[in-house]
Amino acid sequence: MPPKRRSLRETLRDRVRLTLLVGLGLLLVGAALPWMRVWLPYEGFFDVTGFERAGDAGLLLEFGAVGLVLTWSERAWHSRVTVLVAGPFLLAVASVALLRVAHGDANIYLESLAPRGGNGSILWPFWAANAGAVLASIAGAAHVWQARSRLSFDIGLTVPAVAGTVGGVAGAVLGFVMGTTIAERLAAGAIAGVSSSLVVVLAFPLAFITGWLGAIGAARLARSARRS
Repeated sequence: MPPKRRSLRETLRDRVRLTLLVGLGLLLVGAALPWMRVWLPYEGFFDVTGFERAGDAGLLLEFGAVGLVLTWSERAWHSRVTVLVAGPFLLAVASVALLRVAHGDANIYLESLAPRGGNGSILWPFWAANAGAVLASIAGAAHVWQARSRLSFDIGLTVPAVAGTVGGVAGAVLGFVMGTTIAERLAAGAIAGVSSSLVVVLAFPLAFITGWLGAIGAARLARSARRS
């Protein structure tokens, strides 16, 4: 039997869930904003986003978005399937690891500015993303611990539940790819800050919309197929 749909107020009363949502939200905000401010002779000050160089911010946004969906979904939050319950925790831990690598890359880049007469510093959004990832990791671990008595590696979900999950993930990925492609074409030749802003404005809302449509559509299609 699917879990009863809860109101926003009831959802936010769950402290672990609220902390996880806040941590993942902070991760998303930090990943979307510039990570470094740099000064170079003849160029002046300019910001460097996490979408440049290794592009770690893009992956962090994907981790955070999927984690938010799993945390907000009643079915995933109350699931007996370990991978769904532990998903936000695993994604948050992966974000912590990725940010550690990004920090080393940022330091290497900043050190490379000195021979060119430049300098730079890491901005607060980068540290905000780190704080969000750590907070989400702690809350995610608490959620897994709370749910440990009901967890199982048995994937015997109902057909509509499986179809909805697959459809939601597929829709979200498709929407993100479409949004990113559109953003890249619209921002062709623009500065990195404009390009990254368009990715945030287009790709992620589109990913959420198509993910929701994919989940609802696939679940309904599965129910119709079972009745026929």
